[in-house]
Amino acid sequence: MTNDKWYTKIIGARTIKTGLATFLTAFFCMSLHLNPIYATLSAIVTIEPTAKASLKKGYKRLPATVIGALLAVLFTYIFSDKSALAYAFSATCTIFICAKLKLHDGITVATLTAMAMIPGIGDAYFFNFFSRLLTAVIGLVTAGLVNLVILPPKYYNQVEESALQTEKDMYQLYSERLHELVIGKFHSTQSNKKLEKLLTKSMHVETLIRYQKDELSYHKHEEDWVLLKALTNRAHIDRLFITHLSNIIYLPKDTFVVFNSEERAAILKIAKSISEIIATGYFEREEAEARLLKTSVTHLDEFDKEQLKSHLIYEILLTYRILDNRYA
Repeated sequence: MTNDKWYTKIIGARTIKTGLATFLTAFFCMSLHLNPIYATLSAIVTIEPTAKASLKKGYKRLPATVIGALLAVLFTYIFSDKSALAYAFSATCTIFICAKLKLHDGITVATLTAMAMIPGIGDAYFFNFFSRLLTAVIGLVTAGLVNLVILPPKYYNQVEESALQTEKDMYQLYSERLHELVIGKFHSTQSNKKLEKLLTKSMHVETLIRYQKDELSYHKHEEDWVLLKALTNRAHIDRLFITHLSNIIYLPKDTFVVFNSEERAAILKIAKSISEIIATGYFEREEAEARLLKTSVTHLDEFDKEQLKSHLIYEILLTYRILDNRYA
């Protein structure tokens, strides 16, 4: 789906870009006879999964770094660079002010910059403040440009692989859960744990899709948007399926439902057809079984004491409908 470079598979594009940004930042600073440590620190933390995230967070890290540097100079002037109070007040006030100004993304780099500055400030307060500010700008700008131009991230393969694994686990868990319901096992710790892992995998897929969507804000290609839309729709369908799956896993403590022999046979047949989707790539429609369950749920709706059974059958039919539409 994408033309990944062989070296990005071995090292990782983000690692390569971090190394390149660090090199360029250090090179620029040393060319200007500036200490590169603060700049490289800013560059390293600025490399994010997407160019948009780098630019957005870099925008917040710059003023935070200014605050940290200014406070380091101020408290060094008040307490001297040999006082523990200079470090304590610089760190505390940097964190407090950045939090109040909602510069949360810049708190770490601002605080580290303040701590690293104190020992070398000496009596050159203004020079050290402005030189640290300049190096921070160099680091943030260099890293942002590297992340924007060099090896733009493409998450399509990762989304495809993660979605496929999610669906494999999803269909397997669904089949296992239907077998549990048929034998009267309405509460299953094992299914609960598998569902939690499944939800984590589903959220990971959505995170990767969000990363790719952000990246396309800067690198627009029509075919990429089409591909992203297809992956997004796929993720939404999977999420909907998992939602209904969770409805037949999380049941009230006093749940007790009895399925008749025809209902059990129909449920097991649907479970089997769903469990085979990954292996075959095809959803075997069980029309007769679906009609039987529809008849059952219509009849059960008339009785309050059978509402939970109606709920379970209704959820099974909803998941059947989702897959029926997906593989139509």
